[in-house]
Amino acid sequence: MRYDLVSLSLFVAVAEEQNLTRAARRKHLAVSAVSKRITELEQQIGTPLMLRLPRGIELTPAGHSLLFHARQVFRNLDQMEEELSDYVAGVRGHIRIFTISAALMHYLPRAISQFLAHYPQTDIDIEEHTGIGVVQGLLQGDADVGFFSSWTPASGIEVWPWQQDQLSVLVWQGHPLAERATLQLMDCVDEKMIGPHRESAVSHILEREARKLGKTLQTGLRVSSFVSMTELVAQQLGIAILPVNEIAQVANHDAVRCIPLVEPWAKRELYVGVKRYALSSPSVKAFIENVTPMKRAMGAEEGPLLEASLINAGLKR
Repeated sequence: MRYDLVSLSLFVAVAEEQNLTRAARRKHLAVSAVSKRITELEQQIGTPLMLRLPRGIELTPAGHSLLFHARQVFRNLDQMEEELSDYVAGVRGHIRIFTISAALMHYLPRAISQFLAHYPQTDIDIEEHTGIGVVQGLLQGDADVGFFSSWTPASGIEVWPWQQDQLSVLVWQGHPLAERATLQLMDCVDEKMIGPHRESAVSHILEREARKLGKTLQTGLRVSSFVSMTELVAQQLGIAILPVNEIAQVANHDAVRCIPLVEPWAKRELYVGVKRYALSSPSVKAFIENVTPMKRAMGAEEGPLLEASLINAGLKR
């Protein structure tokens, strides 16, 4: 069955406006023309898509299904047009990356630098999100590639193991815990804490493990920036628990000391993921293969060798 893009566009407009007149005005068409297109679309599909009511329309279950898929079609067309316009401009590739800060502050810049050394005509957009935000961006098609931790549920995403990190405790010099070589969460739960924002994976895992100990974390301050957390610890406003690669950025701070948290759950994998590797663009496939050499997606089909397709697409120098 073939669908006319104009009719699909009009259907989306009617569904979003919930009114034929407003949709016709939005599309600069007569109401009768819009109504005719919708009727023809319903005849083509063989079922009603909307109920005509005195004050507007209401989608049927079939209409809701068509709206979802029509939006996907137009999102893909927009992405295709954007990527093709990049080829015209000489960019030859566009990758949208959503990432957690743990990857952005430490590992990702080097990975991108190495990738661009081989594929310099690739345009890369990077946005920082929580792990949940990264996965949602992949599922909704707002991101091509995502970096997040194994603590984030990722159903529907194809993932590759990428890096590892571990939680450590940040204390100020002179704190009673500062002379310890290692720590456990039980050593810290009664301390005044400086925590990350509530939706972060680190926040969720710490609260979960504290509950197992029958404790509640005494989190008086929350900030999104790990650098800011370090400064707050230096001012003796509380201690903080951060991924060790975050602490590596500030471990030379004269006023603070970082101590490993030696608990099995404190170690985590960092993943790189895509929604569907098989449907990804050549530039995205090249990026995945570049940052995860010799690795296979967990639960995904193994990707083919990309050299020929990359040369054909103009991505390979």
